[in-house]
Amino acid sequence: MFDIKRALSLNKLFKDFHNKEITDFLISSQYQTRDYAASQIIALEGDPLTQIGLLLSGKVSVEKCFPSGKKITISQLSAGDIFGEAIIFSPKKVFPSMVTAVNNCKVMFVDQEHIIKMCFQNEKFLLNLLQLLSEKILLMDYRLRFLSGESIRQKICLYLLEQYEEQKRFDIHLTVNREALAEQFGVTRPSLSRELNKMRKEGLINLTRKTIIINNLSLLEQNL
Repeated sequence: MFDIKRALSLNKLFKDFHNKEITDFLISSQYQTRDYAASQIIALEGDPLTQIGLLLSGKVSVEKCFPSGKKITISQLSAGDIFGEAIIFSPKKVFPSMVTAVNNCKVMFVDQEHIIKMCFQNEKFLLNLLQLLSEKILLMDYRLRFLSGESIRQKICLYLLEQYEEQKRFDIHLTVNREALAEQFGVTRPSLSRELNKMRKEGLINLTRKTIIINNLSLLEQNL
């Protein structure tokens, strides 16, 4: 049997919550839980948004769709993440992107009015929500810097320097494959691979299937 209280205890909105606080939330709130199969659409771009989604299990993909049929993956969310929190308080309450189940997953949907009620009743909930919104803003800024880079090399160098600061090591472990990385940069996969190979030949980096090894940090900075 699925342990919904345990799943909520691992959710970012309920960080530092005691078991009784989670129990009180479940008793007092109006929510729905839904199960989705792999590749099933959870929300389409433009759908009305009146609830936030708390991912209790599995993974979902947030994608931007274009008239040509092309899709760009904006982010992938795992159990403990939420979606819709940045939009639900805006005047235009519609999904800005498509949300699709990557694998079998379970999502809890909570109405806006209860989110507001929780913010008034529990300071920890309010602080957790504000922290999530701040992280979303920082992530958007992070992605904009990639998209505004003048060249593919600049985007690669910026990514590697950001990952070096985060991972504290020169052999950068890639958490996504090259196709997803190319989408994140707003370039094609062949273009990304060509530039990575050029940088390898110039001695800036070494490559393995799941890592990029920084050979010269100062040279990367000079390429920005």
